Amino acid sequence: MEQLHTHPRVWSLRLLIGLLVMFAFTIVANKQAQAASLNSQVPDLSEWQGKLTATQVKNLAKVEPFIILRVQYGSDYKDKYFAHNAALCAQYGLKYGVYSFSQYISTSDAKQEAKDLYTRAPNASFYVNDYEEQTVTSGTTNSATKAWYTELHSLSPNKRILFYSYNSFAQTYAASAMKSYNGYWLADYTSIQPTGITHVLWQYTDDWYSSPIAEYVDASLKYNENTSWFLSSKAISYKKYVTENSAKPGYTIWKNLMFTSKNGTTGTSGRTYYAKYYYKHYNGSKYLSLYNKNNQWVGYVNANAMSVMTAHSYKHTATIHKSTYDVWNNFLWAKVKHYTKNYMNKQYTIKYQYFRGNGQAYYSLYKGNTWFGYVNANATLQAITTNKTVKITKKNQTIWKNLSFTKKLGSTNNYYGKTYTVKCYYNHPNGNVYYSLYSGNTWVGYINKNVVTSE
Repeated sequence: MEQLHTHPRVWSLRLLIGLLVMFAFTIVANKQAQAASLNSQVPDLSEWQGKLTATQVKNLAKVEPFIILRVQYGSDYKDKYFAHNAALCAQYGLKYGVYSFSQYISTSDAKQEAKDLYTRAPNASFYVNDYEEQTVTSGTTNSATKAWYTELHSLSPNKRILFYSYNSFAQTYAASAMKSYNGYWLADYTSIQPTGITHVLWQYTDDWYSSPIAEYVDASLKYNENTSWFLSSKAISYKKYVTENSAKPGYTIWKNLMFTSKNGTTGTSGRTYYAKYYYKHYNGSKYLSLYNKNNQWVGYVNANAMSVMTAHSYKHTATIHKSTYDVWNNFLWAKVKHYTKNYMNKQYTIKYQYFRGNGQAYYSLYKGNTWFGYVNANATLQAITTNKTVKITKKNQTIWKNLSFTKKLGSTNNYYGKTYTVKCYYNHPNGNVYYSLYSGNTWVGYINKNVVTSE
């Protein structure tokens, strides 16, 4: 049989084809690896990436925690496609922060640039002052850079405001001003994340391949802060006592606002907490930050799980009737103010009524203008105001000094056939109604309703 020999050019061609296939495979593999890590990247985009399509934005929304869009170059130049791209983000649920490539020359100019950024992007999740060129010619750069933050914060006090720059530039021109910002977005194109520089984002490349838009873009990595930190509001002061809503038990109490760690659930017992702060979460819900009676943080819970201990004006008189209750300093039951056993049969004004989530009522009691404390309504007998005239029609009945029936004021024999004014009455736990009788402005005592007839 004849032996076949392959021409050297054929071998070269085969080798070249093999190398090209391997190279192509490597590119695809690298892009697949990049695509797999998309959800850890934060791309920032501008008009240089063109007008995004609906498909691109929908694909970005599937894999990106959020993106950052340029709004302006100074105040005078508006990014060509920001409004279009932001509208698509809103339509398809892609969260975004925004930045201004700053060109301010003075403090007043910095304020105007910040104001323009907010006006053009009022629905952004957070704002960034991208200051990487020294442009200030009047006053100091630090004062202008701080004024930028102060102006934006006055317009959007609950959203985070970041400062972006290269560290050497930032330290030279804005070292003190950047301390006012809520976080630092560090630009440093190195293979290893810098240490010793406090930052929340690290822009490490301008050549990262974003498969959803099929372009190479600037990209950053989050550092020490989770997605919720960027997209949810800052802590907003609340300072209210809240109680479990017994009609809606089973809400998770979370240890973080990324909902990755739990600290129990709400129940039906009406447990109370002090909500120092709340957050407007990027999922659209409101979350309360709960503290217990020892001022220890408990966790975050959806506001729908709690009812606020709201003061309802009540304006009634109450008599301490049971000796086994505590009078509290607050609704966390952290400190006993009084013990009812020491104030039996004393009368107080109920100025406000509160309800726990389990339906239990609490009274805020006053003696004149002096606050006495919070007490369970079951510890008292409530005086119900009325105004009517009655005649005592039964003899040998007791007139009482208190509704615990421990002290007597006399017998109806001495009052038989006489008329008196009833200014208030009590529905007693023993099932009877008792009238509080007056002769003019002089108090006579308590008497069972069945002892008198109405005039």
